Amino acid sequence: MRPFNSRVARLTLAAFLFLTAYAATAQDRRTGAQPDIRFTVSMPRPHTHLLEVEMRVAMSRLPAQVNLVMPVWAPGSYLIREFERHVQDFEATDAASGRALSWAKTNKNTWRVETRGARELRVTYKVYANELSVRTNELNDRHANWTNVG
Repeated sequence: MRPFNSRVARLTLAAFLFLTAYAATAQDRRTGAQPDIRFTVSMPRPHTHLLEVEMRVAMSRLPAQVNLVMPVWAPGSYLIREFERHVQDFEATDAASGRALSWAKTNKNTWRVETRGARELRVTYKVYANELSVRTNELNDRHANWTNVG
């Protein structure tokens, strides 16, 4: 079997892992402004079973705090799956300056980021993926399978 080529396995997804909840400003509510959310998922070291995720959240004016919430279940499967338990190395920065932003895990599947005036957030984290099923993730040097939920 041909080895997995991690350099070609780089994807940009419209939505992956996190849903963003935000407290829109009064102007944003009037204009219907929504955040621009982009994800990049890469697999540079598949032998580690770690998917590397970068999420960017941009808006004309981000609120002082942004809550990032990961689903705990997948459509079609109503069992609570606790996808957040596979998240490692969570970091948040101001995308423009690279300045580290404070964050706290407020419950099992929510991370609150203090934006400190940033117009765009860059959040990175890794997801351990070593369980092959239709509802879980697996990554190794021969293939990648992920659910887009957790």
